[in-house]
Amino acid sequence: MTLGEHNYSTYKVSKKLVREKVSVYDLRLGMYVVELDRPRLETPFLYQGFIISSEEEIDQLAEYCKFVYIDVSQTEVKYQDKGRSKSQLKNRRIYKIPTEKALPEAIGHYDQAKRTVDTVLTSLRLSQDINTQEVKSAVRSCVKSVLKNPNAMMWLTQIKNKDDYTAEHSLRVSVMSVALGRELDLLEQELEDLGVAGMLHDVGKVRIPNEILNKEGALSSEEYEIIKTHTTAGRKLLMSKSDVPPVTVDVAYCHHEQPNGKGYPRGVTAEKIPYFAKIVAVVDAFDAITSDRVYSKGRSVLEALRILYDCRGQHFDEEIVRALIRLIGIYPPGHIAELSSGEVGIILSCPPRNKLRPKLIVVRNPDKKLCPERIMDLSVEQKDKNGQPIRVKEIFTDGAFGIHLQEYKDKGLKFGVPGT
Repeated sequence: MTLGEHNYSTYKVSKKLVREKVSVYDLRLGMYVVELDRPRLETPFLYQGFIISSEEEIDQLAEYCKFVYIDVSQTEVKYQDKGRSKSQLKNRRIYKIPTEKALPEAIGHYDQAKRTVDTVLTSLRLSQDINTQEVKSAVRSCVKSVLKNPNAMMWLTQIKNKDDYTAEHSLRVSVMSVALGRELDLLEQELEDLGVAGMLHDVGKVRIPNEILNKEGALSSEEYEIIKTHTTAGRKLLMSKSDVPPVTVDVAYCHHEQPNGKGYPRGVTAEKIPYFAKIVAVVDAFDAITSDRVYSKGRSVLEALRILYDCRGQHFDEEIVRALIRLIGIYPPGHIAELSSGEVGIILSCPPRNKLRPKLIVVRNPDKKLCPERIMDLSVEQKDKNGQPIRVKEIFTDGAFGIHLQEYKDKGLKFGVPGT
């Protein structure tokens, strides 16, 4: 058994020098790092020997290294890991493969999940049964993709069709809930249950007349009361399925409850709202705010995050809102970025430790004309023709500058990507 496999509470080792090789997946607070698996000058860790004092340092080590060497004699691990196994500990916020390489596989999983959502909603409208195993299988594939790199799946959630809102919303809530759950350090099985709950959270809406669901303009008080019944209708539908995870029923019933007790259907306060329902509530609201509807135009991501932040602790759980803000960041995957050089690209990802320097696919030149696609990584300094550092000037949603994500998704996203 290596040091990284122990279950710690407060653990003080002897002073005898013991040098141990440890995977970045197994790093803990209090470990004393003496050597990296690459030259220090290629990393931000330029000093010789240090104690890991924050989760952020672990994430940064994982960004640059596969393993490190620790000095056991100077290591003091200061917390217990809740009995999690080595495989479970690999559920850290580590991107196992680059976004551009994760996208082609993610597209297949995402499209299959979309077909599953369509089938489920169609079956329910026809009063037929839900194929729960098909839902679980689709979600399991999405979870695998999110664990490799959440940016790939988050990229795909930016492709929206307002004429198919209910199905696409259910899928986006599922995928984003899984990505948010990963940010909150949930385990893989928990992520699968959360993904199923997110996918089925709005199934009760199949019992709401379309003329109310898709009404242009404000709902009357009577219509709003009818809309609110989708939570109890969803609970009833899902309770009839013995193979649906219990949390799925909880989420369908409680995702409109609020910590301040002013939600529905029961008006309970924070301590009585299931944790997964709190997660789905935040994602559900975020996606609704940023999506075009028949009766309203979606707002920007940054505006949506501001709204959620302003409502933290009252309408939404504060910890979960903060986690969503960390996950989405300033430059979200799938958004269109105009650069200081005049070029335009599609954002792929941002390094976990440098959210201001995204990686993107450049698709238009400084004259805004189509150009051969190429990957540009702003975390490595790039300069324009005048020798000035290139920065993001402004971001836009899908469709800006005539750039449509669906077209690039249809290409398979293999252009300009080494090794694909």
